[in-house]
Amino acid sequence: MAKKMFPLMLALLIFVFSGSVFAQDAADGTDTTTVAEGDSAVVTDSTLVDTAAVVDDTELEDEMEATEEEAEEEVKLSFFAAFAKFFREGGAAMPFILFFFAVGLVIFVERIIFLFGTASAKPEALMAKIASLIRKGSIEGAIAATSEEKSPLSKIVEAALRNYKGTERDIQNAVDEMALAELPRINARIGYLGMLANVSTMVGLLGTIFGLIAAFAAVAAADPEQKGVLLANGISMAMNTTAFGLIAAIPMLVAHSVLTAKADSLVDDIDRYSVMVMNMLAQARREA
Repeated sequence: MAKKMFPLMLALLIFVFSGSVFAQDAADGTDTTTVAEGDSAVVTDSTLVDTAAVVDDTELEDEMEATEEEAEEEVKLSFFAAFAKFFREGGAAMPFILFFFAVGLVIFVERIIFLFGTASAKPEALMAKIASLIRKGSIEGAIAATSEEKSPLSKIVEAALRNYKGTERDIQNAVDEMALAELPRINARIGYLGMLANVSTMVGLLGTIFGLIAAFAAVAAADPEQKGVLLANGISMAMNTTAFGLIAAIPMLVAHSVLTAKADSLVDDIDRYSVMVMNMLAQARREA
């Protein structure tokens, strides 16, 4: 839409500017009936010159925009070409590091969706609604409210509510049983991020060792004509694998810390609010 509107706005701007030029020329020659033929020719020539200048400015703007787009495309192509060269010079360790990084990225996206989406219920609002229903004696309504949620907290609270008629020990056992099923879902696959980060760093260092071995072998046994090329290739392999290993490892370590903190927060909420629900149920039974 913006690409379609831009030519229309540009044409409108040219039309308005040209109209203002013609209006200015008309204002300068207030009495056209008394102007000599030579003066009319001069006015006409100046109008044509102004119109041509407007057209030239428009063409210049179009050329500048085309040049900017070509420059952006060249920058993108040069970036991909530089990365391809960097990847190629890194040697055999680079595909393994890239694979580890891709696996870590998939795990991170999946955990973000689960921890910050599915498992991240609003505990305060949920518990306020459940507390209100329990005070009214509507346990079935509280069960229906928790069954609408898909978070681990809501399932654990629902397990406690469904065993309302049992003893406190029965409620505790139901909560513990459901917690054993739900808590592993919260911490699932988070530990792999730390492992993949460490493995990426180790593989990068291993590629560095292989690159240094190749460089020293070139210095020791290669022909003098090829010694410089082989030495440069070995050093490039050593540096590129180290750099790429760290590039892959650092984001995964950050992601591991973020997801671990979120998982711990969810577990703390479960411990807190499950005990709160059991206390509310015990009080409701005493009042009944």
